[in-house]
Formats: sequence, structure tokens, C-alpha cells
Amino acid sequence: MIKNVFLFLIAAFIQIQIFAETTTVVVAGSAEGDPGKAGELALTDALRNAVRKGAGVDVLSESKVTNFQSDYDVVMTSSIGYIESYKILEQKYSKSNGIYTVKIEAVVSNKTPESNKVMALRLLMKRMESPRVTVECKEKIKGIDDSEVSLCAGVIDEMAQKNGFELFDQGAIDSRSSIEAARAEILGDALESKVKKAGITSSSDFKIIADIKGSVGKIKEPFPEVYVRDAAVGIDLKAVWTDTGEIIATVSVPTKNFKGEANMSLPYEMPDQLIRYYLTNILEGKEKGTEDKSIYKLFSKVIAKWITELDLGSKIKLEFKAIDKNRLDELVSKLKDLKGVSYAWRREYDKRLYSIVEVETRFNASQLEDAVLKIVNVEGGKDIAKYEVDQATKKSLRFIPNKL
Repeated sequence: MIKNVFLFLIAAFIQIQIFAETTTVVVAGSAEGDPGKAGELALTDALRNAVRKGAGVDVLSESKVTNFQSDYDVVMTSSIGYIESYKILEQKYSKSNGIYTVKIEAVVSNKTPESNKVMALRLLMKRMESPRVTVECKEKIKGIDDSEVSLCAGVIDEMAQKNGFELFDQGAIDSRSSIEAARAEILGDALESKVKKAGITSSSDFKIIADIKGSVGKIKEPFPEVYVRDAAVGIDLKAVWTDTGEIIATVSVPTKNFKGEANMSLPYEMPDQLIRYYLTNILEGKEKGTEDKSIYKLFSKVIAKWITELDLGSKIKLEFKAIDKNRLDELVSKLKDLKGVSYAWRREYDKRLYSIVEVETRFNASQLEDAVLKIVNVEGGKDIAKYEVDQATKKSLRFIPNKL
């Protein structure tokens, strides 16, 4: 009896060890191209290599991705499902050959991750800092009276919340800004009042913009005492960085026509709910031909971009008004030497107007601002206070000549 119990405990212990097994691996990934895009692809390649080495799984094959360049987000989110934790050991971008390289140390589990799209994305969001998201919808549905309530916004808001995004209502933000502007005006702070009224401050990290067009037909009777309506819906979606307007991802579903006879249980007497039903199905990829064009594809791209920003650093735009070319070149050179800066390069130069430098860095905007001012405001070892910050957001810094 004791022997059987002992053998049972050993077997149970071995089984627990197998199921709890993790492997720590060190791998690298690389990609060629523009540093912004190449960074995402290189990190994805490193994560994929970690899973292949640690769990013996080729995520590219498992996820049935045929085009790594366009569907890297699927590979990234699928890989992270296997990875319990990881850290960046090294990252660098070579401007000479255009190759971005990322080296990571990852703890890889042999457990099969959640396969449901919504649950997988939600679990991923729980493991990281969630980005702030606002939704903007434009709708034009023939056959439905104009309404203050957006069908599209309601559906997308619900889906975004289910996926774990930190959602903000732009209308509520604008209303709050108006109240704060009125308060500042009463207190005599004219500048703050103008800033609040202008809506200059950033209200989110990403904005999801939807353009919905469609129509609802008249009630018809295809069979005795059976009433239905035909409908049509087309959707264009895009996700952008709120601060810069940079487009992160787009999803487009050409107009799809729906015959009322195909689903006679739908509420034909409520055309707005009819459109809501079809809109939800299209966004969830449940309608034929929309499987690869669901809103989850857009969410996946946003999450992949957000993960890259958190891990490799943010891409921050620096603008300088009327800066000398030699001083600008010196700035770029010194930024490249800073620990925490992956790359820095001059995008544009204009002696009289604005010159632009792009930086990828682990510094936040405030830290980068301090670093830049220390470089441009020193000449011959002396402080000259030549430039000051005119405007700062999470993704951009604008510097102007100091008038003093």
C-alpha cells in the first residue's frame, strides 16, 4: 500500500514538473527596412525564435501566417502567449545596411496559450500597461433617421473594452476641457484657458477612426405575413497615434449586401438594430469574406505597436526652429551616443523654419527634453540657453530660439 502511494506521488510530481516546465533562452531577431517598422519586425522575430527554441513550436506555422511582413502582429501576439516574461538585452539599428537587431532573454512556457482571439488579446493586455484609446465614428446609413447615438461607436467601444483597452469618451473629455477652460478664464489664466479651448493636450495614445456607409431597405413581404428588410453595410477602419496622426493600421470591408430572406428572425421593425446586428458580425469577422478583416486585426496591430514602443522605446519627433546645421548635426551625433537611444537621424533641415530629427529612445519625452537642452544649450563648455521648449507631447517636442 505504502509502495503504491509512493509511486503515485512520484508520478504526480513528475507530471507537475512537466506541466510547469519553463525554459530560459537567449535569442536574437533581425529585420531590414525603415527603423520604425524594422524594429517591430525584429522584436517579433526574436520572440518567435524564443518560442521555437524554448517550446519547440514554430509560431509562424502554428498561426498559419503566410506573409510575415504584413501579419507580424499575429506572430508577435501568438509568441507572447508562450512567453512568461522577457527583457531586451541589446538593440541596435545600422543605417548603413538598414538592419535592426534585437537580442532578448525570455522565459518560455510549454503550455499551449489561449486560442480564442478575444481572450488571448485580453490576457495579453492584462500583462502590460494598457494604451488609452478613443473612438471616432462617421456614419451615413440611408433609411435611418439621423440620431445623436452612434451605432458604430457603441459597438466598437464594447469590443475595445472586452479586449482590455483603456477606453475614453472624447465627448466627455471635450466637455471637461471646456469646464476647465471656463475656470481658468475666471481665475485670470488666459493662456491656460486658450490651451484648453484649443484641445492641444493629448487625450489618448491611439484613436480608432471608423467610416460606416450603408442602407436599410423598405419593409417587404417575401412570404405571406413574413416581413423583412434588405440591408447593406461597408466599413473602413484605421488606427492612428493621437499625437502625431501616424497611421498604425487599416482594415477595409467593401459594402456587403444582406437579403432579408436570409435571416427572417431579425427585427425588421427596428432598422437601427438591424444595422447594429450586421455591423457587429462584420467587425467580429463572422460574415463570409470578413474573417481576416475583423476589428481584432486592427486591435492586434495596435497592441503590437504598443508592445514595441514599451520594449524598444518610443519614436519621438524633435522640431527645431531656425537652427544652425552644424549645431543640428552635432545634436544628432551626441544623441546617438546616449545610452537609451537606439537611433537618431535628421529627417528634414530648414535654416529659417523647422528642422526635424527622429529619435527612438527609452527616455520619456521629459527626459529626452532635458538631454536635448543640455546638448543644444552648451557651446565651448558654457551654458548659452539658446533654445527653449515651445510645445511637448508624449510623441513630439518642439524647440524655439530663446528670446532672452
